Amino acid sequence: MASLHNHKQDYFRKVKVLVGRLSWPVGISFLLILSLISGFLAANNMVLITFAFGGVLLCGLIVYSCLFNPLRGYYLTLLTAFFAFYPTRLLNKELPISTFVEVLVLFLFLGTYWAGRTNENHKGNLLKSGITILLIINILYFIVELFNPHMGTPAGWFFNSKRYSVYILFFVISYRLINTPERFRYFLKFWVVMSFVTALYGCYQQWFGLLPMELNYIKNDPHEFALLFQGGVIRKFSFLDGVVTFGNLSGSMSVLTTILALNEKVKKRKYQLAFVAIILFLGMSYSGTRTTTVMMPAGIALYVLITLKNKATLMTLFITFMSVLFVIFAPIDNPTLNRMRSTFDSKDESLNVRTMNRQSIQPYIHAHPMGGGIATSGVEGMRFNPNHELAGFPPDSGLLKLALDMGWIGLALTMLLYLMMLYQGIHYYFRMKNGEYKNYIVAITCALFSIMVTLYAQVSVGQIPNAFFFYGVMSLFKRLMEFDEKEQIRNLINS
Repeated sequence: MASLHNHKQDYFRKVKVLVGRLSWPVGISFLLILSLISGFLAANNMVLITFAFGGVLLCGLIVYSCLFNPLRGYYLTLLTAFFAFYPTRLLNKELPISTFVEVLVLFLFLGTYWAGRTNENHKGNLLKSGITILLIINILYFIVELFNPHMGTPAGWFFNSKRYSVYILFFVISYRLINTPERFRYFLKFWVVMSFVTALYGCYQQWFGLLPMELNYIKNDPHEFALLFQGGVIRKFSFLDGVVTFGNLSGSMSVLTTILALNEKVKKRKYQLAFVAIILFLGMSYSGTRTTTVMMPAGIALYVLITLKNKATLMTLFITFMSVLFVIFAPIDNPTLNRMRSTFDSKDESLNVRTMNRQSIQPYIHAHPMGGGIATSGVEGMRFNPNHELAGFPPDSGLLKLALDMGWIGLALTMLLYLMMLYQGIHYYFRMKNGEYKNYIVAITCALFSIMVTLYAQVSVGQIPNAFFFYGVMSLFKRLMEFDEKEQIRNLINS
């Protein structure tokens, strides 16, 4: 608490100094000149230049924070990732904000490296984690894929390696920066709040309709509009790049907040978390992503298996079971509920087509242990390897895409990584003594499991900001265990 108080005092001191400097004649003159230039540009129908100039200043501020105040830069980068696609819809112009986010992660990594040379808290035992070891093996295999003889051109590999490298860097950055219990609590609170805001805006889109700019943007692409307009309603995407990203973020975070609410002792916080979980669940359902319907049952099922002796767990299992029955059998004709019910409809045409596609491509997977090469299937294949035999084949599944692009070897290595994440989360849960950390790690493990389940029918790991949460908490498993071990050592010394 003392360190947090000192941090707040330091922050307010810096703000006071900044305000004081802007109050000087030079500062007032600078602001006045900016105002005059902005007014002149707006009066001459060049308001976009004003926004561009403001954007450049803002980008400079964020880059500066990443280099010289990495913790602040970390959250500014995440904040930018949440809204990276929204300006494109409002202005109907493609803006490379997602690329800017990737560049920010690189600056952030440099900032944490420089800060880590003088800060012992940045260091730890990340390399001793089973998750890290398997992640390194997956990275090495990804590099080997560059030499896959079945890949026509390496352009797709280089394109994907850029984003994959960003996620690996973020994995390391998260471990370096979130190095105290106070920082971890803030990290988790940030994700809950931002996910809540995102889901709340998705609910706004459902209840009051899309903004005219958003509607015009999706109507510009007839194919995209056809995918979004299902069952007489438009599927909602909130601020994010699409309905799949929105549905998966809302679904996984609804699992996390539900479990946190179940274990919260303070009634006020319990009710707040429960309300957030409800809004997140509504956001997930409004996305119209059918696969996300299984996220809550899957996450709660794992939670039940881990904490079966807990009375609250049995009540949660009963409520979840009744909720699933309500969704499937309730005599209510509602587009959102109908869309969710189709998840369990074995006669659904799109489901049957996907099953047939999987069966037809299995001989290729068996004959190619390394797959066809990175970015050779689906839309990516049409873009980077149009002459490849997998180009245009719709994987419609994260697991199937792994098997097609990286072969059954790549699929097996990825599944081992995911199994290690589940094993480490459950193993640490039973090793920990601190009840607070136990609640955090079981909630995160179940949330990650709910994401893994969706890989059967979606490419659900890889989009921002979801991928930042996925890779960020992967490294924080180890940090949580380290927090608990340090407390155990202190308690042993004090006793």
